[in-house]
Order: sequence, then structure tokens, then C-alpha cells
Amino acid sequence: MLSKDDNELLTRTGRGTPMGQLLRQYWIPVVCSGELLPGGRVKRVQLLGERLVVFRTPAGTPGLVGEFCPHRGASLYFGRNETGGMRCVYHGWKFGLDGQCVDMPSEPPESNFAGKVCHTAYPCTERGGVVFAWMGADTPAPFPELEWTLLPTDHVFASMRVQDCNWFQALEGGIDSSHISFLHAPIDHTNATITVDMDRASFGVGAAVQTGDRAPRFEVVDTAYGALIGARRTEPDGRWHWRITQFLMPFYTMPPAGAGESVVQSHIWVPMDDTHVVNWMVTWHTERPLAREEIQLHIEGKGAHVCDYAPAIPEPYGDVRTAANRDNDYFMDWDAHRTRMFCGIPGFGVQDQAIQESQGPLVDRSEERLGTSDTAIIHVRKRLMTAARAPRGRGTPPSAVDPAAFCVRSASVILPAGASWVEAATPLIVVRPGQSLTVV
Repeated sequence: MLSKDDNELLTRTGRGTPMGQLLRQYWIPVVCSGELLPGGRVKRVQLLGERLVVFRTPAGTPGLVGEFCPHRGASLYFGRNETGGMRCVYHGWKFGLDGQCVDMPSEPPESNFAGKVCHTAYPCTERGGVVFAWMGADTPAPFPELEWTLLPTDHVFASMRVQDCNWFQALEGGIDSSHISFLHAPIDHTNATITVDMDRASFGVGAAVQTGDRAPRFEVVDTAYGALIGARRTEPDGRWHWRITQFLMPFYTMPPAGAGESVVQSHIWVPMDDTHVVNWMVTWHTERPLAREEIQLHIEGKGAHVCDYAPAIPEPYGDVRTAANRDNDYFMDWDAHRTRMFCGIPGFGVQDQAIQESQGPLVDRSEERLGTSDTAIIHVRKRLMTAARAPRGRGTPPSAVDPAAFCVRSASVILPAGASWVEAATPLIVVRPGQSLTVV
């Protein structure tokens, strides 16, 4: 369990909070690049408790500014997307991409008031088909060299959805390798038909579940970029089946692919505020473009992506609220729940969302009881709390120290009992030739 103070530290991400300050030391994904057309309509978003609008200028440059004009609070969602910035339609004030007011036509010509007004604005960059923003007060850090941002965009499929819960309880699900033997599993682990379907859709979950070992042993080592998490299950022949999950500071989790697979997946858990999170899911093929049928599998929800959205609403990220939600019991199939699957909610991604939201908008961790299967969760909590508490100047994010350290993958590997999983995994998870895994 955690004290109430520690729980507050982990979960509160607004301006001025220790965790909010830590997250602002990293580049934050905002929208997929394809959502923004040059000179086109803007999109309402919310990050770390701030209401913002994102847009692409007629020249093609992405911009991110506070939603509400500093003049009288009118929404810039209705603003005019002009060359070099955004103009409020209420009184015509125009703001550059850096937030500086560059035109104030409602003031007399002799006024110098425009030079005194600067609006909230954050610099943006585009990597891997995604627009990222730097929300920190300091000079932007070097961008972390995540593998999928270095590949051609046709190797990558990214989706996002809003979840109605705190960012950290969602992230905890991304490093919890024990729940796959229950939440995502058939009642009968030996059911070949279901297991084959699980392998198609879930990139290795089925293979781990089929071991029949429902109580994995966990080992965690700190790395330069976060933590490497090994979950060991015993195969029927006595060998050890290791699912190796990555945690990359501060909000990336990378569940393992199946042994020998060239497809990798990652979640990015971005806080909208303290009770809502944008759950990004990125899938990439390390060697070739993703085939149309592979992408279609994700679009149909037969994996961790959820792309079935409810009708759009005029709220931040109002176009990526899921059709399966609390109001309709996440489309629970009670017959499947009774006869075939441990949880009858269709789709792994929706199953995760339903359970994470069922914990409430913000879990009170002072009431929880943790076991050995929660080893990774305990470890990552400590890592993040330590970073958030670090005095300014001593909590330098690892992406600023070594951006290349973030170029890693997850993996699954089957080894003889007693063999070193870290040693065996290193060639599988380190992407760059000659790069070593830095264990700290």
C-alpha cells in the first residue's frame, strides 16, 4: 500500500505538482499528424490539466496554444487559423506560435498593448506520424530515440482513446504481466481454438497463457531509461518462459511480443487531468510496412488497439471516446463470460479499459493489498516518486542524458531453467548495433 501523500504524489499532474513538473520534462504526444490539415480546423485537447487547441498553420507548421483567449476568455477553437498563428474571432487578437500577441486590431494604432500580452503556447515537433509538444519551462530536451519514431511511417500504426481514470492506474496495467492469465484468457487454457485466435490478435499473450502457469515470478532491473521487467512462467517441459516488458520514463510501457516476432507494441499514458488519460497505442513492424490486413486486425479491436469510437462530442479529445464504455457495460458478452472466457468483454484493449476504469477515477492506494505479482508495480512507483522528488537540476530526465538509450524493444524468450533472462534478452531488446543495455 501507499500513504495518502505518496498516492497524491503519483497521481496529481497539474501545474505546480511534483509529478506534473516531472512530466513536463519530456516530450508529450498530442495528436496524430494526419489529423491536422494545413490551414484546417483546430482540435480541442487537454494535457496535464490544461485546455489547449492544436492546429497546423497554412504553411504546415503544427501549433499548440491555450484554448481560451487571454483577452476575454473566448475559445480559440473557433479561431481563425492564419499564417503564423491563431486569431481570436471575438476581437481579432492574433497570437504567434510562441504565444506572443502579434496583432490587436481592436486597439487604436498608437497602442503598444499587444507587445505586453503573451498567451500560453508550447513548441511542437513531429516524429513517427505524431505531433509532440514540449510543455516544460526549460529549453526542450533532445527527443528520445524511440524506435517507431525512426521508422518509415508505413511501418507504424498508432491509435488513441480516452479513458475515464487516472493516468497511473492505467499505466500500472501496462506493466502488470500477471493479469493476462485471467483477464485476457479463456477459462480453459488448453482450448486450442481460442488460443490460436489469441495468438493472432495479441502478439504473444496466448503463448504465455498456454503454459498453464498462472503465477509468474517477477524480476525487475533499473535501466538508464526506466526499468526492465521479467515475468517468468514455467513451460510444461520445465523450461522458463520469460515475458519481458519495458517501462520507459515517464509514461511509456512496452508489453512483450511473442518469441521471434518482428512486431512491437507500446502504450503511452498521457494525463489529460487527474481523472482522465489519453491511452496511446503504437504498433510497428521492425523490418517492413504493416500489411493492410494487419492494420485491419487492430482497427477491429482484436488486440490492444480500440478504434471503435462513440459519436464525437465538443470536449477535449471528444472524437476518441470509446463506443464500449461504462454506460453499456463495455459490450459485455455474458454468455462468453459464463462459458468460454474468464472475462466476456470483447477485445483485450476494452477489457483493460473496463477494469482500469472500474477501479474508480483515482485509486486510493492506502487501501490496497499487494503481493509478489505486484513487484514491477511497486518498483515503477518508487522510480517515478524518486524522480518527482529530485531537487531541480538533479532530476534530469534520461532522455536528455542519452536519447539513444530509449531505442529498445520488448521481447519474449524461452530459456533453460536457471538461465539469465537479462543476458538472453539483451540482443533482442537493444536495437542499435553495438549498443549495450545499461543497467543501473
